Amino acid sequence: MALRLVDGGIPSFEWKLKRFEIPFSEEELEELKRKVEEGELDEKKAFKKRYEYKDDPDANLELYRKILQKLPNMPGSLVLARTVGSSMVILEVFKSELDLREDFKHSKKHLSEEEVDRYSWLKKLTKEDGVGEIRFLIGRAA
Repeated sequence: MALRLVDGGIPSFEWKLKRFEIPFSEEELEELKRKVEEGELDEKKAFKKRYEYKDDPDANLELYRKILQKLPNMPGSLVLARTVGSSMVILEVFKSELDLREDFKHSKKHLSEEEVDRYSWLKKLTKEDGVGEIRFLIGRAA
């Protein structure tokens, strides 16, 4: 049986990062003040704010919940795919005979000889394995 892929308005999963300001330590501030006073550094550049990107667990979990809400609660097929250039690579075809949303939500994946929930699996794919975006498409019988 062939599947026709339908974009059902389900958001793609992409690991989100949040920008945080890195505060200066007291030692760093003293050193910067000394360098500015001695003329080694420009004052504007010396005290310029520093930032780093860290995981945003709240935004990622909220995105996962939105994806689950958009899944139909009836029998069907779900195709998880990633895009590489202009082509799609299918990661998994998930089928449910009863309730696609609940079955997907409670399903497990095997990673390194352990079972993990779907959220942890998506996190590993996007964060550790370098998959930028995972698309969720509904499969209809063609």
